[in-house]
Amino acid sequence: MPLNGSSCTKETYFDTAEFLNLYSHLTSIIALPVNILGIWLIYRKTPVRMKNMKGVMLNCHVWGLFGDVMLGTLTIPYVFFPVISGAPLGILTRFFDINAFFQTYIAVACVAEVGSSIVFMFENRQNQTVTSSWKITSEKGRKAFYIINLVFPWLSAVISLLRIPDQVWAKLEMLKTIPCPTIEFFQLPVIIVTTDAKSIGLALLLLLLFYAIQILFFIVHSSFYLCISTKSYAVSEKTKKLKRKYFVAVCIQIMIPFAIMAVPVNYYAFSIITDYYNQSKILRNLNFF
Repeated sequence: MPLNGSSCTKETYFDTAEFLNLYSHLTSIIALPVNILGIWLIYRKTPVRMKNMKGVMLNCHVWGLFGDVMLGTLTIPYVFFPVISGAPLGILTRFFDINAFFQTYIAVACVAEVGSSIVFMFENRQNQTVTSSWKITSEKGRKAFYIINLVFPWLSAVISLLRIPDQVWAKLEMLKTIPCPTIEFFQLPVIIVTTDAKSIGLALLLLLLFYAIQILFFIVHSSFYLCISTKSYAVSEKTKKLKRKYFVAVCIQIMIPFAIMAVPVNYYAFSIITDYYNQSKILRNLNFF
């Protein structure tokens, strides 16, 4: 629904909080046991020759599980874009009445930690694959690298909540941007994180760049070493093939969720940049995660 018109379109079932609740719970019922099975398989069935990857694979899968549970069960954010606002519908609100801003902070940080876990996966492969320079060799250096990447999402989430506006004023401002929100805007305890969505978009872009630059470096460096560099000639062809196989497997494992997440992220960016509002598309894209 472009925001340059004065008429409101008719709300459909796909616009409602009821649809989001139902869809999220159904998805969680399917996803939760699958994720738990994945954790068990990694912990119990990882081959001995892949023991160096066991920890980072578990870390990646656990953070993915946390993100799914936060978005699909505990918080279930009913959001309004292009303004950064919404209302939590999940268990933390319905049964525990947890502060909505606190829920937002935890959910954002948990999802961002998935990015850190992906960085660790590729750093681990690079460290185990490359025998030349341009890798972190000292134990203290790797600990510092891991701590920085683990802490950064939580700091980023704090920064995103530092400029929370007066809620009464912000809701009136939101109605200038979204003159025809769904009825849930008037029925639910909606919170406005910021009226300046583009500043949040910039913060998100910086967070994505923080991870993307690291991941790209580890992928390019490992690929160069395995496929081009003459320094890998000292390693037997059988070992190189095995390392290539593991590296390709990691890339496939990571790129599939990346491709899925690209749809909602790109839509949200488009919505913020163009001031485009369509609640049913927002909710459908939210459930891509």
